[in-house]
Parts: sequence; structure tokens; C-alpha cells
Amino acid sequence: MAATSNRKSARAELLTLVGKIPPGRVASFDVLAESLGIPPPLVATILSQLTEDEREVVPWHRVVAKGGAIGRGPDRDRQFARLVREGVMVSPAGVVQDLPRVMTSGFGGRPMARQSQADRLPQPAVPGGRSRGMKSRP
Repeated sequence: MAATSNRKSARAELLTLVGKIPPGRVASFDVLAESLGIPPPLVATILSQLTEDEREVVPWHRVVAKGGAIGRGPDRDRQFARLVREGVMVSPAGVVQDLPRVMTSGFGGRPMARQSQADRLPQPAVPGGRSRGMKSRP
């Protein structure tokens, strides 16, 4: 019985947090899950089980995967269209473009901190990290 109560509480808290994502911004399943102390798959499950009435009120379309990919389910086209209407650029493959600019890290509408130039540079390969037969490339 307590597990059901905890799940209902997590659901209510999640819907409140999703409601705080401002238009033109997105949040990832991981950020929401971390904020609530629940696993990211539970966030995805809760959002996938919204009723049609809830989908009209809760901005579920602003929740994306960690890398910016939108859903692949039956509501993919609707999510794509809603994000684009809010000014979020989404590639034809369904990935949010310029993710650091539109990703909400907190729920005050502030974007995530931009990566430094050093963080964007490719990291050197670890010696011996390739399987046999792979050519060593710089």
C-alpha cells in the first residue's frame, strides 16, 4: 500500500515540476528524476501514462532524453510540433538543437551552464582501449 502512495506522490510532484518548465525550454528525464529522487524510467513511464485531459494541461512535450531526443511513440509528431511552435529547434531526426541553450537545469527557467571549450574537445584515446584489429587513429 505504501508503494502505491509513494508512486502517487512522485506522480504529483513530477507533474508539478513539468508544469514549471517554461515555454521554449526543455528538461531531461534525468534532471527531473534527480530532482525527485526517482529513477529516470519512472519519469518516462508516468509521462507516457498521462490522460488526454492531462496532456492538454501538463507541458509533457518539454521533457526529452538526456541527449535531446524526443519520444518515438505515438505522440512523437505532436511533441515535435509543439516544441517547434514554442521556438525550440528540432532536427528532422527528432533531436533538440542547441541543447545547452534551451535545457533547463533548475526550474526557474535558467539554462544549463555552457560547456567550456576544454570540455568540448575530444579526449585523448586511452592506450590499449581498442579491441584487437582496430587501427590506432589519432
